Amino acid sequence: MTTINLLLLIIPTLAAMAFLTLVERKLLGYIQLRKGPNVVGPYGLLQPFADAIKLFTKEPLKPSTSTTTLYITTPALAFSIALLL
Repeated sequence: MTTINLLLLIIPTLAAMAFLTLVERKLLGYIQLRKGPNVVGPYGLLQPFADAIKLFTKEPLKPSTSTTTLYITTPALAFSIALLL
C-alpha cells in the first residue's frame, strides 16, 4: 500500500516539473523573441524527456592526470562548505 501511495505522489510531481520546465522555456523564448523548444515532438512536449535522456546518458569525463581522491573529494568539500554557509 505504501508503494502505491509513493508512486501516486512521485509520478504527478515529475509530470508537473516537466510541464513547468516546458512553460518556463516557452516563456523565456517569447521574452527573447524566439520560438522556444519546439524541436522534439509536437509543440516541444517531449523536450523535457529528451533532456532527461541526454542527462542520464552523458558520459562522465575524468582527466587522466588527476588523482581520484582529489577529483571526488574537492567538489564534495566545496558543496558541503556552500551548504554550511
